[in-house]
Amino acid sequence: MSKQETTRKPAAPWLEERGIVVELFEGGAWVEAQARSGCGSCTKSSCGTGLLARRHPSRLALHTNALLQVGDRVCLGLSVKSFLSGTLIVYGLPLLGAVLAGGLAETMISSGHVAVPFAFAGGLLAGCSISRHRLLRHQRQYQPILLAVESV
Repeated sequence: MSKQETTRKPAAPWLEERGIVVELFEGGAWVEAQARSGCGSCTKSSCGTGLLARRHPSRLALHTNALLQVGDRVCLGLSVKSFLSGTLIVYGLPLLGAVLAGGLAETMISSGHVAVPFAFAGGLLAGCSISRHRLLRHQRQYQPILLAVESV
């Protein structure tokens, strides 16, 4: 006997993930995302995707006012826009910082100078720092929301 309850289903395109509530906290719950393998052979062999999914399941903090219980199956959603902008921030900013700093060092100093890799690494660290600051500042935008609950 399972009860399907739709909490919120916005009109925008959403990425959905199914999970199980494993722990409750005030104002939400920890949800363990169900592991999906990359291909059919992940369950048979020890490929990287299957191995990581089995050893380190994804745990997400879900902030919601819904009354959840440990063991509930939930459907989480993240807007495609938030996913893409978050991906750009996490990967794009550090890469951009590294390339700009390395390129600038190579043009200002001679090509192949020992300082160029250090400038590249410094740009990478600066990009990571900016990325972290931006993600923490707009943290709620990049968190999943509860789309549906299926009590068992």
